[in-house]
Parts: sequence; C-alpha cells; structure tokens
Amino acid sequence: MPGHVLISSLKNEGPFILEWVAHHRVLGFDAIHVASNDCTDGSEVLLEALARAGIISHTPNLLHPGDIPQHAGYEKIRAAHPIDRADWLMMLDTDEFLNIHVGGHRVQDLTALASGADIVSLSARSFSDLPQTAWQPGPVTRAFPMAHARHHRASQSVKTLTHDPARFGGIHNHHMIGFRGSAPLRVFSAQTGETQEIAKGTPLGDRLRHIPKEAVGYKLAQYNHYAIKTLDSYLLRRDRGRGAAAGKAGAANDRHTFDYFTRRAGRGTPEPSIQRYFAETDRLIAELLADPAIAAAHRACEAAHAAAIAAIRAAPDWT
Repeated sequence: MPGHVLISSLKNEGPFILEWVAHHRVLGFDAIHVASNDCTDGSEVLLEALARAGIISHTPNLLHPGDIPQHAGYEKIRAAHPIDRADWLMMLDTDEFLNIHVGGHRVQDLTALASGADIVSLSARSFSDLPQTAWQPGPVTRAFPMAHARHHRASQSVKTLTHDPARFGGIHNHHMIGFRGSAPLRVFSAQTGETQEIAKGTPLGDRLRHIPKEAVGYKLAQYNHYAIKTLDSYLLRRDRGRGAAAGKAGAANDRHTFDYFTRRAGRGTPEPSIQRYFAETDRLIAELLADPAIAAAHRACEAAHAAAIAAIRAAPDWT
C-alpha cells in the first residue's frame, strides 16, 4: 500500500478538482481517493475520467437521511480501498492545499521529522478574495495570493496527518477519531516542530480541530485554505449545503453565511510560498489535459460553474 494517502469527499467542486489533484500529486501523495455525492456540475464525470487515467480513485457517495456527507464519503473510501494500511493518511477539502516549508517541500519531508508520532498537526493559512471581484477559470492558488494574519480567527483551524490509521475507529474532516492504540497519543506539531502528548480520554477535537490563536504557527508546514474565493462563487458553495453536517430538506446553510464571507474578504497580505510548486503543477495539469476525456470534463465543469454564477448574478437580489 502506498505510504502517503490523501482522501476527500466533495460535491460540485468541478472547476477546482484538477489543480487540487495535480498539486497534491506533486507534493508526493502516493494515492488520492475522492468520494462525491449529488453533483450537478459534472464533477463526477471529471473524477471518473481521472480515475480511468489512474490518477485517483473515485467512489460514489450515495447518501441516506441523516448522513453527514463527508463522513459517509470517507467511510465508503475506507471500505473500498486499503487506506488502513497507509503509513500516513490525510483528509483535505478541495479548497485546501498542503504547503511544506522543509526539505524538498514534499509531504515525505514533513513526516520524516515526525518519527514516533501518531499525528502531525498543521495550522490553516487562510486566504481572502483579493484581488479578484468575480470568478474566472484558472488556478485558485494563483488567483488568491492574499493571506490573513496568523491571529485571524480562520487561522485557528487544524488539519492532520495520521500515522497507522487502522488504529482509529472513524474519520472526520479535521482528524481521525476513536483511537484504539496505546495511550497517550503523540502529536507532532508542524506549527513548532515539537511533540506533545494527548492523554487518554481527552476529546481529540479539543486539540486537533481548532487551537488558540497564540498556538497557530507555520514553522514546518501549513495548509492553504481558499474558503471564499469570490462572492459569486462563494454563493454557490453556500447553496450546495454543508459537507460536515447532516443535511435536512429545505434547511438553510447556517455556516456559510454572508457574515462568514465578510469576515474573510477584503483584507490580507501577500503570502507567496505556494508558488514554489507552480511550475511542476502546471506541467502535470498540462499532461492531464492532454487526455481528451479529462479535458472535456474539466471544460464542462467550468462551463457549468459559469452558468450557475450567471444565474445568481441575474437574480433580482444580486448587488
């Protein structure tokens, strides 16, 4: 089984899939597994094309009432693929890009520093909408170079890499749960380079989901989070519903509100560190687009996203 495995569970992320997959292949992930549910923008066609090319695997995520889409997707991936045999497992959304600051800037360079650790924790580096005012096709990591300050509320989120994932009972989007190994858990901090222990019985979410602002750091690595992009594209995210909460028919998305957008929009300073991957990522994207099925599916996703945005902008309440 490949050593470093990345999984994701998505809905209607079509225009952003190709860059995200290419970036994380460049970073050295040996396998990428993606689940998808209820897509209307062609995402599943693109994922299938990438799977046929051997770049990823794609697992349909048929949901039942009360399911949490992301959690259900992870479990379907776990049932379909031997991810429990991975050395290291990571969960990222398609608006999240791992960014390594040490060695050759590959994921292996980070985990090599975490010998004896069960988990590697990373802080978010949150990016704003600047300088864009309307969505246009192209790489997200190029379009949005302006990062929030370390003390910004959005920077307190954490994502993790998990060693020997078979020792955990479940998978959540920030971290695995239900540790069945010998306590305490050893957590290597990409924020500081230090290793700390989590005592048996401590809720993992208290340490591995959000952290105090004074604990945020980017010494060894970070994950870039492009949560809002532009307002028009963000409104599509709001309308598709939440991936990390059980959906209810007719219920409003109470997380991705206009306030969520405004707290993250219109501010930031340049943070160019991810540019070190651009040349390699561009080459891989070009190789992937040489496959006619991948190219056609990617163009169709972009067209569907543009059409959905045009409909939003044509609405009477658009300002």
